[in-house]
Amino acid sequence: MKSRLHNTGPIGLDIGARAIRAVQLKRTRGGFTLVGHAQVEVSPTDIENNDRLFDDVKLILAERCFSGREVAICIPDRSLEIKNMRLPQMPETELAEAANFEARERFANLRNGYTIRALPAGLVGTDANAQQELIVLAAADEQVEARLKMMMNLGVQVTCIEPSATAFFRPYEQFLRRSSDANVPNAFVDIGEWNTRILISTGDEIAFLKVCPVGGHHLDTAIAKDLVLPPHEATQSRLALINAVENDTDPKFEATANAIRPAVEQLAKEIGLCLRYHSVTFRSERPDHVTISGDAANPIVAKIASEGLQVPVVVGKAFSAASCESAFDDGAVRTGLPQWTTALGLAMHDRRVAHAQKAVQAQQVAS
Repeated sequence: MKSRLHNTGPIGLDIGARAIRAVQLKRTRGGFTLVGHAQVEVSPTDIENNDRLFDDVKLILAERCFSGREVAICIPDRSLEIKNMRLPQMPETELAEAANFEARERFANLRNGYTIRALPAGLVGTDANAQQELIVLAAADEQVEARLKMMMNLGVQVTCIEPSATAFFRPYEQFLRRSSDANVPNAFVDIGEWNTRILISTGDEIAFLKVCPVGGHHLDTAIAKDLVLPPHEATQSRLALINAVENDTDPKFEATANAIRPAVEQLAKEIGLCLRYHSVTFRSERPDHVTISGDAANPIVAKIASEGLQVPVVVGKAFSAASCESAFDDGAVRTGLPQWTTALGLAMHDRRVAHAQKAVQAQQVAS
């Protein structure tokens, strides 16, 4: 692997159930440009086979388009617990320690073998008795260490390991930093193979996060049953929907859409409950639209979900801020490339750190 070039970020490595994707970016004055990207398709069973997974990751990191030995990766989904709790208001310097202690006290399964991080979600309750709502993210040490060991054996340096939710949100987060966005709610939904992450932000800060047990696998199962197809053909039918448009009347798309409708409607109900919880808890307006990303995000899913939610649902275009001319063909670019969102967010990680460092320096100068 070549040495990392000046202003080039880490390789964002998204190890998914259907594909391993890698993205590397170079920072520019106007944002960033795409240095390289690569993808290796895998079987969901490969994720449970460490030897096969090692070979797959090694293959993708060997691509000549990447430079340097630094990678940013996600915590494996099966290693992560997400819970909510509330604490009295306190200085931010004390919040992390208090949240760590309280989480281990309240949730017995997190007392041993977990690393805990708490995200402040906002204040709830009346002004006199307001409490701090927290999203508790707890990662199982054993499985995280196994993933880090695999990376070490590959000869790369892990600069970041984070939950998938914060990674897939990052490409959108950068557009929500204006002062006019500070109190505006936004909803993002990342539809994975086994689960869907539902994230609501206030401006560029995460205010709500939930994992719903509906994903691409469940859509494939519905297609296989309804259309009497073997599993691999059902998956191909679902993936073909990425190239559809909302008003598409192609019979092959229509039959697949009818098959997945019940599962997508169930997902829409879950999203609706999350939107309601957020608006009631934080006394906030509902987002004016929902953005979906991930392997199972496509215009047909967006259309069905929108009908159920009665809120516009759009397929995210996370690459809209990146210069990717000639990197993807025109047809792929038109789809919005929603399946690349998490890898892109990981590749942007050190850009987010740099932004935070600049903010701290500005505060120090101001004081």
